Amino acid sequence: MRYLALDFETGNASPLSACALGISVFEDDVLVHEQVSLIKPPAGAGKFHWGNVRVNHIKESMVADAPAFDAVWRTVADQAEGSVLVCHNAMFDTGVLNACLAHYHLPVPSCRFVCTVKVARRVWPKLENHKLDTVSAALGIPLDHHEAGSDARAAGLILQAALRETGCRDADALAVRIGMQLGRMSCMGMVPCSIAKENRGGKSARSSLLINQKGESIS
Repeated sequence: MRYLALDFETGNASPLSACALGISVFEDDVLVHEQVSLIKPPAGAGKFHWGNVRVNHIKESMVADAPAFDAVWRTVADQAEGSVLVCHNAMFDTGVLNACLAHYHLPVPSCRFVCTVKVARRVWPKLENHKLDTVSAALGIPLDHHEAGSDARAAGLILQAALRETGCRDADALAVRIGMQLGRMSCMGMVPCSIAKENRGGKSARSSLLINQKGESIS
């Protein structure tokens, strides 16, 4: 199974303000390719916010001569098609991806995706929290937090650690083990990665497609 771990950094609250993309490609459990690119957001994305700059250290001047998203994505698109995307807080990264694809009138890849926040909550429930830096530290994964390439690699390695921890051969088997539905995206739309919940009668139920953004904003 091919996994494409990815991480976006943004210049402000707009998903169109993607200013960096990191990817790590795993063929089963082997890391085979890494790439990180700065991105120049479109003019309509707005000015960079000081809060974002403080977190990811990417200033507007640093991307003035960087390629636009469409040029960067063309180097990634073939690898995304048919892969399982891996993101820590997938609602954020897939939201940025879909917004940028729509803006540049690019086709949406037909793929599935897994949120390693949700995976970590099920596989390592006793951690203090399930932020990327906390989970990475617990698993001994080196991390330069909010550097897109490092964050993408860490998300991919967290999934690999979860597969080893549970003895699962791939993301499909892991999803069955922990009661998770992999997300899906295509030209037909997107279904989020979700965890089955226990209802009052004790039966498993699919979690609502309405995502609590406050609860998910932990990347």
